Amino acid sequence: MEFIVGDKVVYPNHGLGYIEEIAQQKIAGQQIHFYQLRLMESNSTILIPVDNVDSVGLRRTISRKDAESMLKSLASDCTDPTIDWKDRFRENSDKMKSGKICDVIDVLKSLARVNTQKSLSFREKKMYDRAKRLLIMELAAVLSSTEENMEHVVDDALLKSVGLTDSANPNA
Repeated sequence: MEFIVGDKVVYPNHGLGYIEEIAQQKIAGQQIHFYQLRLMESNSTILIPVDNVDSVGLRRTISRKDAESMLKSLASDCTDPTIDWKDRFRENSDKMKSGKICDVIDVLKSLARVNTQKSLSFREKKMYDRAKRLLIMELAAVLSSTEENMEHVVDDALLKSVGLTDSANPNA
């Protein structure tokens, strides 16, 4: 996948950013081309070798149509997650590394379901918060909304997916 300066992109587990520059550096006698990515959340920069884009999961943001579809998916019924927390954590970690928004949604829904049955472990709570944050950032950017507004939309969709209403929300 090729990008140009200014493209909005998603870097798995790090979030939304944009291609600030396409640079090259000589490393071990070889010219390597890099995308200089500026992360919006932290304002930090990351250099990603052009040849590694697919392996790290760097991708363009989803389309507006896909964002609306993802919100419907988020609100749909959630299946019961894997019982064993170690297997569930490993599965969810792999999904978060994929960078695919549908995988991030699966993780979020799965952990929201677990949270209705028992408290999340520290690591799962951290993963839940990260998945939610990544989703909110991308949806807000794509749908030209504020992150605060998108958080309400995501929370409402999650409540529907796990069969709760606002008044029954354990996190409210």
